[in-house]
Amino acid sequence: MVLELLWSTLTVVMNAVLIVFRLVFWPFLLGVILWLISKQVDPHDVLRVRRFLERTAALTEGAGRFVLGMCLWAYRGTLGGAYLRRSRRRAAQHLVWARRDFGQDASRLFPVSRQVRTVLHSWHQAVPLAAVAYLLKAYFLLLVLLNLGGLVDAAARWSSKTWAESEHAPVPWWAPSGGLWGPARQVAEPSEAPGIVVTTVAAFRAFGEAIWGKAAQYLPALTAPEGRPTEAATAMFGLVLVLALLLALRAVRGVLGRRPGPSRDGHRRNPGFVDPLPRWWWLRPLLSLRPGVASRTRPVAVLVDCIARVGSARRYYQTVTQTRSTLYVPRVDLSGAERVVWSAWKVRHGSVRGALRRDYRNHAAQVVGVIRRLEARQNIEENTGQLFEEMARVLTTIAERYASGNTLALLDPRDMDSVDPAVDREWVRLVVLGVAMTSAAIAAGLSELSAAASTQIVTVVGAVAWVLLYRDRLSPGDVLDVMRGQSRR
Repeated sequence: MVLELLWSTLTVVMNAVLIVFRLVFWPFLLGVILWLISKQVDPHDVLRVRRFLERTAALTEGAGRFVLGMCLWAYRGTLGGAYLRRSRRRAAQHLVWARRDFGQDASRLFPVSRQVRTVLHSWHQAVPLAAVAYLLKAYFLLLVLLNLGGLVDAAARWSSKTWAESEHAPVPWWAPSGGLWGPARQVAEPSEAPGIVVTTVAAFRAFGEAIWGKAAQYLPALTAPEGRPTEAATAMFGLVLVLALLLALRAVRGVLGRRPGPSRDGHRRNPGFVDPLPRWWWLRPLLSLRPGVASRTRPVAVLVDCIARVGSARRYYQTVTQTRSTLYVPRVDLSGAERVVWSAWKVRHGSVRGALRRDYRNHAAQVVGVIRRLEARQNIEENTGQLFEEMARVLTTIAERYASGNTLALLDPRDMDSVDPAVDREWVRLVVLGVAMTSAAIAAGLSELSAAASTQIVTVVGAVAWVLLYRDRLSPGDVLDVMRGQSRR
């Protein structure tokens, strides 16, 4: 009963969100298109299109800010204040719990800087909201997954219908077979005018057919130019013209692709520089299952938990191991710290230029090598208590450097001397797993088994391959970390 009520509530909320999204999306998209066209066609805004759009956007932004301000004022006066106080209290309790087992040595082994406190508070503040965002995104992804076959079938039928209609649609006058390049193509008078999509496809199809016809006519002459000198010369001249056309299009693209300088409002919001958006920047947060602030602050929370485990092992070593037997020496697992270090620079900075990625990867590999060396020394050195203190110092340094944004200096060079960098081989295991499951699916499809039996075979093969490749190295939930570029062993 409770699940049905929750599902009904979630469905109502989703339908309301979709209605609001439809009402806002299309006017916003139309405004963006008009804005881009006016920038390229009328750079000096002689027609006053951009000025009108700017005024409309300013009025809309003002109304939105007023409504948002009223909502924030009401939220802070009711639930917001309690939520912020609760998140601040949770962050303080988290630090107290993590430092508890260090006792009087907490200030020496686990000093907490202001940056770490701020990031941890932001993490506790963002986690509930991120959980809601994750549920909503998972709901939409589930809907797309369940309707994926219908979506692909609809897209295939639409593309096939458009292609078939473009074959008999009239070609525009400026395209080949449209009248400007010669006699127009004769087609039957359609009962209704074709849409703009069909007309565009017909125009591109006419260009493709014309280019293919000229290529089939003149390019074979290049294989025997002495027998057909005129056609060979025409083919060479055509290739030169195609190269010049490509260079001209590249120059036009470079001119149109130049973005104007920062506006006065942009300079007020972000003085000194404009942060360029990376390519496909909108697709990355859409596919990421850990959105926003929760993703950037999570590494600090994970490192704090690892330090807490080190403190607990150190206390156990001092109170139990030294008084009883070395058989009770504790061991600390630092796999969580490894996973966050591998992708710390991606999570903290987002997109990084290709020239700098090698430096970030090499530094992350060196830091992970230090962590693995510390974990391995638990089975080498006799003074495990001193090793726990060194672990706490290293993890605390990494947390502080990450919170400060120094992801290319998570540790000092002296901490990484004589340590072999770690190697990320998780992609090999993922490729082998994918090949095994794909091969099983193909083999099941070629066999005469039923659909249910084929699904069971693919599931069993995938489970066996997972166990053989990962065993206890990786839990099913950590596969998201692997896809984000993190590694373990």
